[in-house]
Amino acid sequence: MSKKIKNLLIWLINLGILWSTPKIFAQGTPGAGGYPGTVELSNPLGTKTFIGIINNVLNYLIYISVPILALMILVGGFQILTARDNPEKITKGKTTIMYAVIGFVIVLISKGVALILLKIIG
Repeated sequence: MSKKIKNLLIWLINLGILWSTPKIFAQGTPGAGGYPGTVELSNPLGTKTFIGIINNVLNYLIYISVPILALMILVGGFQILTARDNPEKITKGKTTIMYAVIGFVIVLISKGVALILLKIIG
């Protein structure tokens, strides 16, 4: 089968799926409970404001950054322990720990700024 025929068949299948989708949701008749075949979508973000969305994203970042901070501190400590007398490797371990803590502090400060903006605006 040639590539053009395959593309045409894929296009026709996709067109058929797109045209049949409204029929799936339009089944049923209106009654006391609404349309039985309809689907109600809830808000996955949990908020309607921009600051609320930022707050939810920062909450997620804090949940992710705490284990990453712990892991990076362990990596930096391991670098320091295995450095022996090499001052470059000791410095590398210290900077790993320092950058991990700085990154976590930035996440915490951004969460604080978002909370302040939420109090001011909302």
